[in-house]
Amino acid sequence: MNGTKKRIKRTSVEAAFVESGDLLKRFLSRYLFDSRDIEDLSHEAYLRAHEAEQRQVVRNPRAFLFRIARNLALNELSRKARKITDYIDEVTHGEELGASPSMDEQQEQAERFALFCRGAANLPPQCRRAFLMRKVYGYSHKEIASQLGISASTVEKHIATGLHRCSSFMEAMEKGPPSNVRQLSLEKTVKEAKSRG
Repeated sequence: MNGTKKRIKRTSVEAAFVESGDLLKRFLSRYLFDSRDIEDLSHEAYLRAHEAEQRQVVRNPRAFLFRIARNLALNELSRKARKITDYIDEVTHGEELGASPSMDEQQEQAERFALFCRGAANLPPQCRRAFLMRKVYGYSHKEIASQLGISASTVEKHIATGLHRCSSFMEAMEKGPPSNVRQLSLEKTVKEAKSRG
């Protein structure tokens, strides 16, 4: 070969993955906490983008790769949310294991879960991460503390705060009009600001 090596030409998707692989993983970490899930989904996104590139022209491979990764992450979150609601249903309806819920019960469960998600979405970012890592992903307090770089007691406080605020939010939404919830949130915000000094 006359001392020269042949260079294999990369496809545009492959080049985008090589150049943006770390950024893609950081992007996925916005949606997922488990490093194994992040690694798996980044590779899955590349494979799907590569397969698509074989069938069609990809004009902006980096954006295409990130869009696929985002969709995969949202699908994974949806799958995990269904898993949680199935678990919650089993726990709350444990005595009725053989009976399937009626349409009204399914609708009520879906509405309660949506309220829970809205309540969790309103938590402060660090509190929300710790709360969801425990309640959705099943991490131990020690694992959460390690991943977030905080103490185990802070993790416990975040989880307790998350549980309290989500429960309060759900109760307020079930009892009265949304203005009650806004008032409740405003009162909590004022109370927290006063306690900080």
